[in-house]
Amino acid sequence: MGKREKQLIEIENSDIGILRFCLKVLYEHDNDELAWRLIERFGGVSGIFSASHEELMQIDGMTDRVATFFTVMRPLQRQAQLRAVKDFKVTSERDMAEYAAVYFMNEYNPADVCACLDKRGRIICAERLGKEECVREIAALACKRNAQKIALLRFEPRLNRKAVLPAPETQKTLMRITKLIGSLDMDFVDYVEYAKNMFFSLRRAVSGDIGVYHVFNAKEEKYKLWNSVSDDIAKYYSVCVAHAIEQGLK
Repeated sequence: MGKREKQLIEIENSDIGILRFCLKVLYEHDNDELAWRLIERFGGVSGIFSASHEELMQIDGMTDRVATFFTVMRPLQRQAQLRAVKDFKVTSERDMAEYAAVYFMNEYNPADVCACLDKRGRIICAERLGKEECVREIAALACKRNAQKIALLRFEPRLNRKAVLPAPETQKTLMRITKLIGSLDMDFVDYVEYAKNMFFSLRRAVSGDIGVYHVFNAKEEKYKLWNSVSDDIAKYYSVCVAHAIEQGLK
């Protein structure tokens, strides 16, 4: 196979190649300019499928029919991605943020998820938690799946983009969960809140880096063993409360 043919295959299998094909079918003619505008605005096919109908309609050349297609197809695209990452490993903050971005792609309301991992960080399962007795749910799920590690994810549509001070009940729940995980001789990986390609990492926050970041800016270095999770969480909350009082936010 020649170099030119390889390049063409790479383009056809890339985000822009897939998008050009979709738009050609939908518009019944080539629409490369729109394809590039969408890629530039949303970053790729995943971002396009994650966009709202209103956001898509703001792009020059977009029609209601095509915008509706992308929003209607979103659940199928999410499921396809989740199936593709069934052997997904969570070994860094970047992994956690990216997995949250895929899992919550089609969400609009707050949701909590517990991910069970094996000792290498591979996700065994990820299941939603109820509003009540979530600690008991996590214990049952972890034992049933023989998990070695636990990660918690939350979709929070009103995630504060500047700094995060989780609700007091969240603190109490996290403290109970981390103590439970320790008693079961498992490791606690991280607690991540996610909304619209932005995320908050508890592990990052307890180190003093309080804030909300874009998924692309997640840290890539591997997670280290977290030995004093409950103590770290307690210190983090005390610092946040003191800061809130100082700023007149509490």
